[in-house]
Amino acid sequence: MKNINLIFLTIILVGCAQKEEKTERIQTSNLQEQLQITVEDSLAIKNIINIQSKSGNFEEREKIWAEDGRWLQAFGRVFYGKDTITSFEKYLHANAGFATSFVSVRRDPEIKFLRPDVVVVHQYHEREGQVINEVVTPTRRINTTYIITKENGTWQLRDKVTMDERERTTN
Repeated sequence: MKNINLIFLTIILVGCAQKEEKTERIQTSNLQEQLQITVEDSLAIKNIINIQSKSGNFEEREKIWAEDGRWLQAFGRVFYGKDTITSFEKYLHANAGFATSFVSVRRDPEIKFLRPDVVVVHQYHEREGQVINEVVTPTRRINTTYIITKENGTWQLRDKVTMDERERTTN
């Protein structure tokens, strides 16, 4: 009976040791994935955000969008495809009500690599002086979330969601 208990205990200990080794391999694997995020990748992501945030160069803007990109803008319109998105961006920037507005606050983007080839970015900014329907809007507090993926070695903006913060009412 003692031999059976000893054998059973040995099997349990060996099983636990193998489980520990497997866990160690998984942690090492995740660490290796994290190390694959290069300085060049981080700079490419920041460049995409800068182009989206600051650039009036529509050729640059067009290059960063994936062919099947999607943009859900703050007023509920959804644009599909690089050509449609950049066409609307040109229209928006040419609009006198938008052109008179300016960004008064822009926070640094929060960049989160979900995988070495998938990034989610959040950025906040405030826009003042925008004229909509002949009325100057109050300061817009705008949150934008970007999904950016690496396709064939190139980072592309795949999805953009823009939202205005609203005052909360108590009911």
